[in-house]
This record gives sequence, structure tokens and C-alpha cells, in this order.
Amino acid sequence: MKETMDPRRDQGGFTLIELMISLVLFAFAVAGVMSVAVATTRAFREQRAAIATENAARAPLDYLVDALRGASPGAPSGIIGDADQCTTGAAIRITDSSTAPDSLDVVYAAGGVVTTTYSAFSKTSTTITIPAAQLANFPAGDYALITDTSQGTIVKVTGVTASALQVAPASSCAVANVYPSSGSYAAGSILVRAQQAHFSIADLDGIPTLWMDPDGTTGPANAEPVAEGVEDMQLAIGIDTDASGTLTDNGTTADEWTGNAAGDVLPGTGSIRAIKIVLVARDTKALTGVASFYRPAALDRAGSLSADNYRRRVLKSVVEIRNLTGSP
Repeated sequence: MKETMDPRRDQGGFTLIELMISLVLFAFAVAGVMSVAVATTRAFREQRAAIATENAARAPLDYLVDALRGASPGAPSGIIGDADQCTTGAAIRITDSSTAPDSLDVVYAAGGVVTTTYSAFSKTSTTITIPAAQLANFPAGDYALITDTSQGTIVKVTGVTASALQVAPASSCAVANVYPSSGSYAAGSILVRAQQAHFSIADLDGIPTLWMDPDGTTGPANAEPVAEGVEDMQLAIGIDTDASGTLTDNGTTADEWTGNAAGDVLPGTGSIRAIKIVLVARDTKALTGVASFYRPAALDRAGSLSADNYRRRVLKSVVEIRNLTGSP
């Protein structure tokens, strides 16, 4: 008897239930791959933002370090008078705070331009005679520091002639020590192109920012933003009070650093040997998710107790002051 072939035998395949199970398993596999991809992308984006924040703060840290290394050029005493603003004080001045960012005022050499004067210069003088080849290095609007190696006076250049720099007379200054006690600097005094600046932290459109005022807090120029995302600047002054050639640092009021522990007071004697700088950089945009980051402690300022969504980086440097008495 001839066997009859079933026509459905050659139509084998997946059933509908098998296809549905396959689709579900494939969806789980795709979901897993996508989850890993999203997590990797997010981690990469956050790391890139953190690196950008650190890089944004590293440049101003280098700038601060260079300024402090060149502070008080030609004036080892650190006494600098300002003929333009009729003020006097130290070449390096720190306003310390244990509850807010510190601020820094510094007078430093700019551009490595140094020459000598050809004639005496007093507070009634309106010109500074220097070698003709150096005149172009002191353009109008810049500052120049004249010094006798005992103290210095910073003056603002208002113009340049064929033979001299023009400056505004400071005859109205009644503040002591703006000029030497003799009232003038002798011919042959050192003249350095200089900059005086005030560094501080303040918000810019809601973002903490490092600012620089190019003529100090009393000058007419406005402060300019240097780096956004810099949330805190803490400074400490190292003074070798026992003349041992080293600075003891144990994080207490008993060491030779002022500003690294709450309650620090500047000693009455000793010269500044070094400055310690700590910058805290913060992301400019908040991360998503649960608040889990804190502003860290820095020198004599305690860390924040309130969590937020900003990742941070801490940059530190210790600067040895080259020009002051007592420096290495």
C-alpha cells in the first residue's frame, strides 16, 4: 500500500510562543547593553567635566604661584608705597577667614623688565628718566616700581616722551612710607615694570569665580573674572620665627604657618618665607541624582556640612618668596 505524505511535514519552524520568548530575551539583552552604554557615557561625561574643572583652576593656580614668586621685586623689606592711590603696606597682604574664601593683594614683577633711573625721583616729580631703549617697555597705563632696595614705590605711567616716562605727581600724598623718609629716590635706583592685583572669590551669574582687580581694591579699574568654578581660595603665610631655615607645619596654632589653623595670629617678628595656596574647584553644572558631595576642608576653613550635586577638585601649592628677606 502506497504511503501518503503529510504536506505539513515540510513546513516546520518556530511557533508563536517561541517567537515571543525570543523577543523577550532579545529585549533583555538589548536593555543590558544599553544600560552599560548609558552608564559608560555618563561616567565619561562626568569625568570630562571634572577634568575640565581641574584644568580651569590649574591655570589660575600657576598664575598665582608666578605672581607670588615675583612679589616685591627689588624691595627685600616688602614695604611698597602706592603713589597713584596714596597708600602703603606690604607687597603681600592676605585677608584670612575661617568661614569664607581668603583674598590676596600682591605687588609683583610683570614681564621681566628691569632698568635704572638716570635722575633723582621725588614725590613732586612728573617724569622718570631712563635709558631710551627701555622706554617702549613701559607703555602708558602700566605700573612701574622704583626701589632703592630698602623700600619701593609703585607709580602709574601716564605717557611716554622721547627721553622719559611721564607719571602723575604724588605731592598730595600725606601717607607715611609712600616714599623714603628722605622724600626721593636717588639717580641709579632700580625701576621694574610691575603689577598690583587683588585676588578674591565671588559669584558670576551664580557660578563661584576667581576674580582679579588689576589695580588693587582702591584703583578705578574693575575686577575681572579669571577662572569660573573656583569655589574657595585659602592661604597661609610661612614665617621662620626661629630662624632655623625651615618651617614647622603641624596644622596647629603652634607651628610657623599662619592661616592653616583656626585662631592663628601673625607673629610680631620674622619675614615671610613662603605662601601656601589651596584652591577648591567645583563643577559649573550640578550632576543629577541624590546630593552626595561636600565642599572639602581647606587650611583653617572647615568643610561644608550640606551635601550638593557638585563634584570638586582640590589643588595645592607652596610658593617660596624669592625677593623678600628671609627667603631661601
